[in-house]
Amino acid sequence: MRRREIIAGLGSVGVLAGAGGLFLGGVPSFEAVPSFEADSAESEREGGSDGPITIETIDARGSEAGAVTVPNGDVIVVELFVTGCGNCQAQMWKLAEAHSRLAAEYGDGLTFLGATYQSTDSKPPAELREWWRGHGGNWPVGYDPTGNISARYGAVGYPVTMVIDERGEKRWEKLGFAPPETIVEAVQPVLEANDGTEPNESTTAGANESQTA
Repeated sequence: MRRREIIAGLGSVGVLAGAGGLFLGGVPSFEAVPSFEADSAESEREGGSDGPITIETIDARGSEAGAVTVPNGDVIVVELFVTGCGNCQAQMWKLAEAHSRLAAEYGDGLTFLGATYQSTDSKPPAELREWWRGHGGNWPVGYDPTGNISARYGAVGYPVTMVIDERGEKRWEKLGFAPPETIVEAVQPVLEANDGTEPNESTTAGANESQTA
């Protein structure tokens, strides 16, 4: 088993330790993000056949109390975050702009999902709801305190933005900041492929490239 844990208290930066190394980013309090374990073979996958992951969502702007599964037959843009992370806060506005552009152009067939590593104990739904509205969130948001998504798709750190296709395969990933246009360019060819149309080759190459901050 491989343990990945979030360590806080190093000034204004946080460190997520794991087999992938050390990544710096903004940090919440230590209690906000629990440690979790994931099988190393599973965490290296870019998807898998172990069934969909269910994220319990809350009643918030653009979100309803219920659940979103990954995969769910749509192209999914997933954002993994913690509310006390300054980089996560800044990235939310970039996501909001990308979401607005993509929703206007594509509508159906696209799901955005925000998933916090925090638990309902460390960040109650009422507080998450307020934070979500205050940072431009307008799509489903919920909790993944045991890191099921990050374990399944091999994501380390936060914020992480991923594009997952309708079959549940990761097609693109970015740790840290991603400008709205970069997110849009990553999503478009996956949506077009899902619709059975041929995307632009140069755009596809950029979208399939997994990036790190």
